[in-house]
Amino acid sequence: MEAGKRLYRKYCGQCHALKVARAVGFGSAKKKGPGQDGGPSFDKLRVPYNLSVVAVTAPWAGHEIIHDQMSWTQVRQVADFIATVTREHRAVAQPIDG
Repeated sequence: MEAGKRLYRKYCGQCHALKVARAVGFGSAKKKGPGQDGGPSFDKLRVPYNLSVVAVTAPWAGHEIIHDQMSWTQVRQVADFIATVTREHRAVAQPIDG
């Protein structure tokens, strides 16, 4: 879980807010981070494992930037982290939320 949290902060948290990961998700004004635009907050969305994997491996909505930066192991670790920490959230994230 710690590796997934760390990877979330590096690759996802600049665009997608998630309090448990201490990520604010407003995009990256600096070129240091992968994202330039904010994405939906995951603080109230349940994000299934498969949706996270597909979002990165079949890139859309800005995810093509990180597509080539993450290994399969990293994708799985982040997807597991997100699915675990959001599993109690009522609203299920949809591909159109990105």
